[in-house]
Parts: sequence; C-alpha cells; structure tokens
Amino acid sequence: MRRRKKYKRRSSSAFSRKVKLFGFGLVSVVVSVFVLLGFSFYKFLNAPFSNASGVLNVDGSAVWQEDFTNILLVKLDDKNDKSSSINALTILHMNNESKRYDLYKIPVDVDIEYGLNYGKGMLSDVYKVGNSNQERGFYLISQTILKNLAINIDGYVALDNAGFDELSGIVGGIDANDLSVALRIKNYLKLPSLITKFRSLAITNITIIDIFSILDFIKNTSEQSGSVFELNVYQVLDSQNWDSLWQSKMDFSSVQRETIKVFISNASKDPKIPGLAGWGSRVIKNIGGSVLDTQNSFVDFDENTIITDKVDSPLVNKIAKTFNIKHIVLVDDIKRESGINPQVFRTSVSVVLTGY
Repeated sequence: MRRRKKYKRRSSSAFSRKVKLFGFGLVSVVVSVFVLLGFSFYKFLNAPFSNASGVLNVDGSAVWQEDFTNILLVKLDDKNDKSSSINALTILHMNNESKRYDLYKIPVDVDIEYGLNYGKGMLSDVYKVGNSNQERGFYLISQTILKNLAINIDGYVALDNAGFDELSGIVGGIDANDLSVALRIKNYLKLPSLITKFRSLAITNITIIDIFSILDFIKNTSEQSGSVFELNVYQVLDSQNWDSLWQSKMDFSSVQRETIKVFISNASKDPKIPGLAGWGSRVIKNIGGSVLDTQNSFVDFDENTIITDKVDSPLVNKIAKTFNIKHIVLVDDIKRESGINPQVFRTSVSVVLTGY
C-alpha cells in the first residue's frame, strides 16, 4: 500500500509538472504570436502604400510633420512608365498650427536647373531624367524643387490622368478651393473604397498613418481654410517673388518662435559654388527661420554640417531634416584656432554648406 501511494504521489507530481510545462509553452506561443502580429501591424501602418523609385524618406521617418507638411502632387502621362513626362505639378502645403492649406500649381513647361548636378532641362522631364540613372525620379523632383524654390518636400503622390479621374469619381469631384468637400458625411462610407483605390492607383511614399493624419487635417478645414495659387513661369524663376509669397504663409511656424538667428557659411571646395550660402539663407527663411549672415567658412568641410549649442532645438531638427544633414557638431568641440569663420562662435546655430 505504501508503495502504491508513493507511486501516486510521483504520478501526480509528474502530471503537475507536465501541465505547468504545457501552460508555459502555450503562453510562450501566444505571446510570440501577439508580438509577431504587433510587429507586422506596425510595419503595415508605417509602410509606404507602394514601392516607388527614389523614395524621399529612406530613413523610414514619417511624412506628416507636427508643424507643417509639404506634399508634392505629381500627374504623370503614365504612372507605369518610368520615362513618363510630368503634365501637372502641385505643392500641397498643410499648416497644422493654423489649420490652413495652400495649393501651389507649378508650371512644368519651364526650363530649369535640375538638382543633384543633373544639368538643365524642362521641368516636365525631370522625372524621366531621374529614372534614367538609378531610378531616382521622385527624389530628383524633390531635390529640383529644393534647389529652385528652396522648400523641402516631405512626401509625394503620383497619379496619371486615369487614376485621378477614378479617385475623383468616387467622391464626386475634388474642389481644390475646398478639399473638405470630399470628406463630408456623404463620403464617410466611401473612405475604405477610396483608400483601397488610392493604394492601387497611386505611387507614393506616404503611409496609412500619414493618410489618416492628412484626412483628419482636411476634415477640419473649410472653404475659408485654403488658397490656390496658379503660378506663372516668372514666379517660379524669380526667387524673390516666390519666397515673398511662400513666407507670407509661415506666420505660425514653431521654428519662427525660437527667435534664433542662423549663420550660413559656404564651405564648398575650390572652385567655390557661387550663391550657395545665399540659397541656404532662402531655405532657412522658407521654414520660418531668421538668418544672421551669410559668409564663407574659411575652411573646407567634407559634408553639410550643423554647428550648434542647442542639439535638441526644434530649429536644429527642422534644419537637419530640410537639408538632410546627418553631421551635427557641438560648437564647444570646434577649436577657435582651426581657422573657421569666427561668426560660428557668436550664434547658437550655424549651417555649413558644401553643396546643394
């Protein structure tokens, strides 16, 4: 009898261990599944709607910005043809602080200097020129806009005529003067269909999270919230005229509230790139910043650099993103005897440019 009881206790103990091991294994499997599902869902939300060439946010950063966002709307002859011409180009500027948006329709039949040292040509050809080398179509468009209009493009949406007409048909037409019309109550039930169609018809680098941020912004606008500017060739080529128009919309910039004056220096190697610091000054002003002065750096740099005593400043972060600057240096780490322009030590933020 004693042996039988001992055997039963052992059996009970072994069974208990098996139950615990099974429970632990089951919990591990469930947790692993949830982790994988969560990771997959996160990647799904943050993945671009389509894999286009020359994406702008190659670092995976969000397109939607807290202060203002610039989306490039590109209408191509054929979105499936990488040698397609651009037949319409529009910049959608959304100011999240003032809850206003502006549409700038850019003429494409203009001879312009391309970004990234691609030479000169018609703006309508910049997409196919960029795709002729490493498929950089959209990236070259954005860099060409940055070089000529001195504004940074956060994201892009490209459609051809057929795709635009199909999306417009779903919501019953798109009114550029009042984008919120497309999101009135009658169209709420059409949003899933609209997003699905958008995903199949558009080439873009924006994510689902960006889409909902943009839709939420547009939903809260009205006819009084937007302006449409049909630019002519003169306004595009005349930097002073363009900058004046653009900066008039920057009154609510969070960057502007920092009241830090930025020093811009030209550090391009011989032969010096003329006007580089002046162009940098335009870019700073077009994000709402103030410029202290523009001069030569007196020393060579290998890459565009920010020298600052305010590494975590919103202004520094905005400048770094706009110029795509990866190299940020504390001013205390710069030796005065290095020969660098002494103005660097007299301001909180200096931008050293080696090229466009």
